[in-house]
Amino acid sequence: MSLLNTYSCQSIDQSDIDAVTDVLKSEYLTQGPMVKKFESSVADFTGARFGCAVSSATAGLHIGLIALGIKPGDHVWTTPNTFVATANAALYCGAKVDLIDIDQSDLNMDLDLLEHKLLTTSHNGILPKVIIPVHFGGNPVDMKRLSHLSKRYQFKVLEDGSHALGSKTPEEYVGACKYSDAAVFSFHPVKPITCGEGGIITCNSEELYESLCSIRSHGITKNVRQSQKILPEELYYEQESLGWNYRLSDIHAALGNSQLLKIRVLTKKREELRHIYEAELASFPIQFQTTDQRSASSNHLLVARFTNTSTRNKVHDHLRQLNIATSFHYIPIYRHPYHRSLGDALNFPVMEHYYSTGLTLPLHCKLTKSDVIDVVKSIQEVLNDDS
Repeated sequence: MSLLNTYSCQSIDQSDIDAVTDVLKSEYLTQGPMVKKFESSVADFTGARFGCAVSSATAGLHIGLIALGIKPGDHVWTTPNTFVATANAALYCGAKVDLIDIDQSDLNMDLDLLEHKLLTTSHNGILPKVIIPVHFGGNPVDMKRLSHLSKRYQFKVLEDGSHALGSKTPEEYVGACKYSDAAVFSFHPVKPITCGEGGIITCNSEELYESLCSIRSHGITKNVRQSQKILPEELYYEQESLGWNYRLSDIHAALGNSQLLKIRVLTKKREELRHIYEAELASFPIQFQTTDQRSASSNHLLVARFTNTSTRNKVHDHLRQLNIATSFHYIPIYRHPYHRSLGDALNFPVMEHYYSTGLTLPLHCKLTKSDVIDVVKSIQEVLNDDS
């Protein structure tokens, strides 16, 4: 059961190792051709016009908000069911964060609640400048509906697709940005594909893309103004705005390029394993995240929800004794000490119930059908004893 001692992990083969080795032997380790190739490949895969690679998805969310015009005092809305980086990115900009509870079935932002809150706050003149929907576990948000709301209430949309490269709706792959301004992906080792660390922002606006690329590299440009005649043109650069060093290296991009070639195979494997879990546990009182039948998830996470906290904890303890790793995604943002001003349990009843009953089960491409059956049998042992 050695492959069950982690809820998720990277899937690396010899082609990935060779791709990285080739870069290590090349002229460029950073700011070379591999980053451009990776950006183009991800953009082509998602259907977006542009891709801007960055050092992490957190960096992508940060500069995405800046490029979309977020300034101190602006309002950014998102979901409590996400890693703290989603909210932190807004705080880096000096923005005010507000949270919308989740839907009890798909575990994404509840768009009915969002619409009600938009209507209510519009009377007070306090509307969000940007909303960040999170495709939790790779499960696509209804972006078409969110886009209609964005037009009605005049906010911009920055998708947090950290879990969702390879996910698709009836209209598009997540990241095509038909219904959003931009989308951010993560390439951490547990994500659908990995660069080791890294992220990318996709978009369709050339102006936005150029702004993103400038901000990720100190706000520096090599565009020569006529007044600059002291240095030869090829040696000149200047800082036009305040930016950060959020670049991705060619080493990371080489791994990403190699991994991207396998994304459909990796996604299919996760989907097959998920179906085994669901089929084998169908007769037990367990709920899994629902996905619109017309859409497809990357299946980044497999979250099982049990009838109560006690049962969930018994399952966790039993699996742990068997060296089967579980996890939980995510501790509600408002429960972290730094973010307690964002609300409390009474404000988010659905999130609280999920927090009390959910458990992330092992799901990654190194697992076999036999591994999954072992996990299932271990869960069934607990539930049978509990009944």
